[in-house]
Amino acid sequence: MSGYREQLLRGGLFALALPALLAVSCGRERGADRLRLSFQTEPSTFDPAFSVDVSSGTVSSLVHATLVAFDADARIVPGLARRWEAGDGAREYRFHLGADRFANGRRVTAEDVVYSFRRLLDPATASPRWWLLRPLRGAAAFHAGGPWSGETASAPDDSTVVIRLEAPVPHLLGLLAMPSAGIVCREEVERLGPLYGREPCGSGPWRLVSWREGDEIVLEPNPGWGGARPGVAALSFRVIPEQMTQIAEFEVGSLDLIEVPRAELEHWRAAGAELLSREELRVVYIGLNTRRPPLDDPRVRRALNHAVDVEKIVAQVLFGAGRRARGAVPPGLRAWEECAERYPYDPETARRLLAEAGRGDGFRLEIWQRENPEAGRILEAVQGYLSRVGIEARLVTREWSAFKEAIDRGVPDAFYIDWIADYPDAENFLAPLFHSANAGGGGNRTGYRNARVDSLLDAAATLMDGDRRREHQRAAEEIVYGDAPWIFLWFPERYEMTSPRMSGYEMPLIFNGQRFLDVRLR
Repeated sequence: MSGYREQLLRGGLFALALPALLAVSCGRERGADRLRLSFQTEPSTFDPAFSVDVSSGTVSSLVHATLVAFDADARIVPGLARRWEAGDGAREYRFHLGADRFANGRRVTAEDVVYSFRRLLDPATASPRWWLLRPLRGAAAFHAGGPWSGETASAPDDSTVVIRLEAPVPHLLGLLAMPSAGIVCREEVERLGPLYGREPCGSGPWRLVSWREGDEIVLEPNPGWGGARPGVAALSFRVIPEQMTQIAEFEVGSLDLIEVPRAELEHWRAAGAELLSREELRVVYIGLNTRRPPLDDPRVRRALNHAVDVEKIVAQVLFGAGRRARGAVPPGLRAWEECAERYPYDPETARRLLAEAGRGDGFRLEIWQRENPEAGRILEAVQGYLSRVGIEARLVTREWSAFKEAIDRGVPDAFYIDWIADYPDAENFLAPLFHSANAGGGGNRTGYRNARVDSLLDAAATLMDGDRRREHQRAAEEIVYGDAPWIFLWFPERYEMTSPRMSGYEMPLIFNGQRFLDVRLR
């Protein structure tokens, strides 16, 4: 019996759950050749055009192939396109398809790709992810109600797709590897209409076999997949909202893979568990409303950064599962040195900066958060640190939709939130979050404006020279870090545990970078 299981027994949780879990476990022995996984949240759809949450995007990307894909290290690898080349100064891309087939047996053609791209951009589809194809020539005009242009995407023959761009886009392939760029089967979309998201027909390595809402999603290998064959007979995703229930199920052998909660890391380490870990492409921060006094003064924002001992919060509240952020770009995407330390924990410097800004007597502010127990503990620590320099912080909790609407409209003084990569490029952590054109719901919820940053990011957006592009991005991040539109917190680290019968699994750097093709079961 493992040390962690003893902890559960002492706490009573495992003892209470054991009879039911054993029954479930025994009932699942018939599926021993299945890889048993779980989601905390129910997917909303498997239609690529509407897959915007992680659980939906994960399954959608397993079912629907894209022209190119991510591997576990977030590198671009072939998908439906076995090879491709760029021309016309990186304004035209030509993709050459393999011989993949949809789950209904029909071969995927270039016209299917054109149809899928047109559908994603069509204003009648109303996809919230249409923007990933915005760089294509004429795409924005079509989405605004204009005519479709063959310049956007075309199929000169069954195996060739040509797309043309308004301007060079260095991260184009990352956009095309996102779940919403998945290629759909036209006849099935037209037959099923809005129900396509329940009965998808893609050409990915897996096909949907069943979806019992609130219970289980089962995928089996797609016979038409043209790549390496999966090493397991099926994937089973069970919907288990509570992490402690997931842990208990893992302990009795009903799950093969779980994320280990940060609060449980010490228990697992003490039990000698071999944990997998990887820094996420994610940054956690407290956004500061730069449009409103006194947070419109960079001296005040810098004071807030000096006032909070982020290192101690990471150690004591996150149990060390994170790296303090000096900037906005996660280490896994950073192609330059981390910004030089500007905000060591220093209450005296914080007080001096506040006095220089005419706020020596302190002030009040509200910090908003969405409902989350861990966020509450973190912000209580932040609240305590701010009080030591004369700042009275009131914590406001709202459910997610109300919270998001408020921060998009610039209502709170400050807000606790994170940003997760849509695609693995430093651009995704700079332009959406700090370009003035994206103020509000576009990602720049602090309302931050700096003309020099805008200029650097605009130039980097079309630079195909990697060294010059990285230098522009580095310079932009340095300016942002100095202007302090955030209280810079940390880059989280994720921990996972696999069952003894599972091999060949590698933690993905981006969520749709693991297709479970190399996994084997003993």
